[in-house]
Amino acid sequence: MINYFVFKDEAKALGNGKYGICACILSGGLLDVVKCVYGISDNIVWLRALADKLNQQHVEPIHLCEIIEDELYIAKA
Repeated sequence: MINYFVFKDEAKALGNGKYGICACILSGGLLDVVKCVYGISDNIVWLRALADKLNQQHVEPIHLCEIIEDELYIAKA
């Protein structure tokens, strides 16, 4: 089962301190990162709510980039 987590991506964001979302599978004590999107936002509250929504709706990781793009568009409108 895929679980989505918010993470701080200091290395990829080049010092911007932005946060991203990772799709992960936990199996046998090993965390396998399936897909990550870096530098999405610095609003951790909004990203946690998005990760919760992704987890509740059991979203497949292949759709992660498009969903984030849509959510960012809606947030700016």
